[in-house]
Amino acid sequence: MSITNAPGEGAYPIAAFSYLLVYRNQPDPTKADALADFLTWAVIDGQQLAPALHYAPLPAEIVARDQRIILSLTVNGRPFASAAH
Repeated sequence: MSITNAPGEGAYPIAAFSYLLVYRNQPDPTKADALADFLTWAVIDGQQLAPALHYAPLPAEIVARDQRIILSLTVNGRPFASAAH
C-alpha cells in the first residue's frame, strides 16, 4: 500500500510508514503481553491521537493487516492468546 500523494485536503504529497521490527516468537510471556498491549493500542486506540499530533491515522487496510500480525505472535512457539485483545 502506498500513502504517497494520498487524497484529501491537507494530505502531504510525500509520506511513508514507520516500521517496528519485533520477533514473532517471544520467549517471555510477560514481555509478550506488554508488547501485544502496546501494539494493539498503537494500531487501534492510539490512532485517535494522530490528528492532534499532525499525523494521518492509519488506513483501515493497514490496521487490519497489523491486527493479523499481532494475532500471529507466539510465546515459545505456542499461540499467544493474550495477543487477541
